[in-house]
Amino acid sequence: MSDDMEPAVSIVVPTYNERENLPRLLEEIDRVLRGRGIDYEVVVVDDDSPDGTWRVAEEYAERGLPVRVVRRRGERGLGSAIARGLRVARGRYIVVMDADLQHPPEAIPRLLEEARRSGAHLVVATRYGRGGGVEGWSRFRLLVSRVASLLAYLLLPEARATSDPMSGFFLVSRELAARAPERPRSWKILLDLLVEARGRVSEVPYVFRRRAAGESKLGLREMLDYVLHLLELSGYRPIKFAVVGATGTLVNLAVLRLLHGALGAPLPLSFLAAFEASLTWNYLLHDAWTFRGIRPPGVLNKLRYWLRYHAAALGGLAAYMSVGMLLTTLGLDYMLAGLAGIIAGFLANYTLSLYKVWNSR
Repeated sequence: MSDDMEPAVSIVVPTYNERENLPRLLEEIDRVLRGRGIDYEVVVVDDDSPDGTWRVAEEYAERGLPVRVVRRRGERGLGSAIARGLRVARGRYIVVMDADLQHPPEAIPRLLEEARRSGAHLVVATRYGRGGGVEGWSRFRLLVSRVASLLAYLLLPEARATSDPMSGFFLVSRELAARAPERPRSWKILLDLLVEARGRVSEVPYVFRRRAAGESKLGLREMLDYVLHLLELSGYRPIKFAVVGATGTLVNLAVLRLLHGALGAPLPLSFLAAFEASLTWNYLLHDAWTFRGIRPPGVLNKLRYWLRYHAAALGGLAAYMSVGMLLTTLGLDYMLAGLAGIIAGFLANYTLSLYKVWNSR
């Protein structure tokens, strides 16, 4: 393939100290794709690895394999490395995969076929769809992955387009790749692409393999960046939601003090009025700030969303009561059980508000 030809697919491989793994990966990719007559290129984006990974990639390019090397000096980070690879790739479709052989090259043709069949701009290789799986993971590692996926589902509606929003193995059209940020907040650039894809997403199952050599680079810093990335993409709505809830609590207490303490109204009536006042206060703030611009204009729509929010609040109340009572029955201190109930109620209220009240889709 000459330099001016557009390959059918580009494979972007970000690397840092992957000298032991890269030769086998490049050879497997060549065997799989050349054997199927698929024109391809591999774009190795290396962060100036001390072990000379970039040099290994250059040696394979000199042997005639369609390998291009981007050696980044003074810059490091998985997310920005992938973004750089997406910008320089020439293929109509671009596959992103790791160099550690946990992502099998045999899945690349299936990703390509699914993109052509479905017309999707993003095809995610999923470990959790029917036919997918993982090899050699501990229960803790699997739990971390599942919790991270759950967070994505709760905070980012677009993440629900795939069963594996934490995947690092996916295919993206060049059109969609052009909308990827140059410097994503975390290493999970897939989150940005899910937002930009606007639902034109498909997936292909695969089995996540054991790392062939070297060590995983995932640590606490990367996990924190992931959470901050989710919050950023969600417009910090969970934080706004919590702030509004806190102000609603103050409104509730102020109305209760006014009606029962100052005016002598019956306590049940005062509780009910205080609850309704805080609920309407929260709705108005959420509508104007937390979920601003999502509700269609008009007085009738405002009333309709107000009624929806009441239903969401009742769902939060049910979660609060259920969790609190269950944990108390199981022997947990009632204060701790109440705290767990508050968290459950907040999550239920936020989720229902996001997906059932101010649903932008």
